[in-house]
Amino acid sequence: MKLTLTLDYELGEGFLSPHLDGLRSGKAVGGRCTACDRVALPPERTCHCGAHEPVAQLLDGAATVLWRTTGADGDAALVRFDGVDTLSLARLQGFVGQTRGRIAADPGAGLVLVPEDAA
Repeated sequence: MKLTLTLDYELGEGFLSPHLDGLRSGKAVGGRCTACDRVALPPERTCHCGAHEPVAQLLDGAATVLWRTTGADGDAALVRFDGVDTLSLARLQGFVGQTRGRIAADPGAGLVLVPEDAA
């Protein structure tokens, strides 16, 4: 016997809500650990020091491209945001040899960088 079960539910954004709202409006919002001051982007629920529940930290949104690749859907990069202790993955738009970028607004809450001089 085969049964089909359909579920209809909605997941909230939880502790990532400030970060995702920031991405939608072109702002970088990381998470700062209240125990060791480590800043992560995207925010981490649990810091490597073991503390929980980071506080939202507004960042200036500037980043350095460390490594990039080109795929069928465009360019992506491993980046380090200024003032952040972790690395992030970002989609690149309009980069032609630049190594510095700034976060851009994305309605889908993706992490998108444009060249610093275009922001």
